[in-house]
Amino acid sequence: EERIINTTTVSAAGSLSRPWSAMFAKAVNKIKKQQSATEALIEASDEAVSAQNKPGKRLDLASNTDVARAARAIQEAVQGGEKTEDGTVISHLEDTFARVRLHFGRSSEQYCRSLSEGSLRFLGEEEAAGKSSAFFVFTEDGRYCVKSVAPKEAQMLLKVTSSYEQYVLQNPDTLLPKFYGMYEVRLFHRREPLWMMVQGNVLGGRTGVIQRFDLKGSTHGRAASAKERAKGRSSVLKDLDFVNEGCTMEGATSEAKQNWQQWVQMMEKDAAWLASQNLIDYSLLLGFSSCPKEALKKPLSHVNRLEISHASMGKLCPPIDADDALVVYVGIIDCLMPYNWFKRLENAFCDALFSADISCQPPSKYASRFVNFVQRMSLPSEQLKEFTDERLRAAERPLGKVVGEFGTKDVKQALKSPAFIAITGGMALLMAGFAWQRKLLPRSLRN
Repeated sequence: EERIINTTTVSAAGSLSRPWSAMFAKAVNKIKKQQSATEALIEASDEAVSAQNKPGKRLDLASNTDVARAARAIQEAVQGGEKTEDGTVISHLEDTFARVRLHFGRSSEQYCRSLSEGSLRFLGEEEAAGKSSAFFVFTEDGRYCVKSVAPKEAQMLLKVTSSYEQYVLQNPDTLLPKFYGMYEVRLFHRREPLWMMVQGNVLGGRTGVIQRFDLKGSTHGRAASAKERAKGRSSVLKDLDFVNEGCTMEGATSEAKQNWQQWVQMMEKDAAWLASQNLIDYSLLLGFSSCPKEALKKPLSHVNRLEISHASMGKLCPPIDADDALVVYVGIIDCLMPYNWFKRLENAFCDALFSADISCQPPSKYASRFVNFVQRMSLPSEQLKEFTDERLRAAERPLGKVVGEFGTKDVKQALKSPAFIAITGGMALLMAGFAWQRKLLPRSLRN
C-alpha cells in the first residue's frame, strides 16, 4: 500500500505512472494504426487504374522536348525546389492549393509521390479532341492530369482560387474540376512561360473506358467529325451524338437514380458558381465503362462513378455480360474560359450568321442551357431527341448548315488561311474604292 501511495505521489508531481503511461501509449498506437489503415484504404482504392485508361504514350523524361522539361520542372517544384538545369518554376498559391488537396483527401506526401515518382504519360494536342492547343501529362497511378493552359486561363484560375476554395469546402460533393496546383515554368530557351495546371483525372478508373462524351448543352456543330469517330475507343463524341445514338443517364438501381438526381442538383449549383465568376465554355465529361459487379464494392476516392442500365448507351452499347455492370465516370471540365470581349464578338457574329444555339453564350445563359440539358439526360431517349430536334430547328441560320462549331484553334487557322486573306482584302479594297468614289462626287450627290 505504501508503494502504491508513493507512486501516485510521484505521478502527481509531473510524471505519469507506468499503468497510465502504458494505456496512453496504447491509445496513441491505436490512433496511428487507424490513420494508417485509412490511408492504406485510400491508397488501395486508387490502385490498379486500368491500362486502357492511361491515355497517350509514356513520356521520355530524359528528352529535351518542352514537355519533358516542363514535367521535370514540376517534379522539382512539388519537392520544394525552384530551379532545374532547364529553367525555373514558380508554384503559385501553394498554401491554398495544399488546403484544397487536403480537402479532397490528398496529402502533400501522396501528391508529391504521384507526380515525382514513377513514369508519366503524354497526350499531345493532335490526339486530344478539344479545340484548344493544350497538351496533357498523366501520372502513372491515374490520379492526376497535368494540363498546359493559356496565360488567360491560368490568370483566371489564380483570380478565382480563393472563391473556389470556399465553394468546394462548402460543397464537398461538387463535380467541378479538382484543381490541385498551378505552376509557371520558365524555360531558358523560351521567351514565354509555360503555364501548367494540375487537376484530378475524371476518367481514372480501374476499368477501360468504352466511350467518352463531351457535353455542353448546345446543338450547333455539336457532332463529332468522321476523323474523330475513326479513333474508336479513344474518340470523344458530343451532344448530338449522345442524343442521336439513343443514350441516356438511367440509373441501374433506385439508389443510382437518386445519386444521379443529386448530381444534377449539385451541377445546378456548380453552374451558378461558374456564372458568378464570369466563366463559360465548360463541358460535362462522361466516360462509359463496364466491369464485374463485384468491382463496384471497391471504393474509388478520386472519381465520380455511377452504375447505369445497359440501355443507357443506346446504339453504342457493346456486348456486355449479364453479370457485368455498366458504369459511367462523370465530371465537369474546361471551366476557365472568361466571357471577354473576344467571346462577346464571337457570340454576336456567330449568333447572327450560324445559329442562335452556338456554344458561346453569356455566363448566365450558358449555365441555364447547360443545366437544362443535364436535367433531361435521364429522360427516355425519344423524349430527349424530340427536345433537342426542336431546339436545333428553332436556332438554325442559313449558313449554319455549312459551318460547324468554331473554337479558338479554328479562328486562328481561319485568320491565316489564303481564302480569308483574299476575302478580307477584297472587302477592304471595295470599301476603299467606295469611299474614294464618294469623295469625288459633288457634295449634293453624296447622299
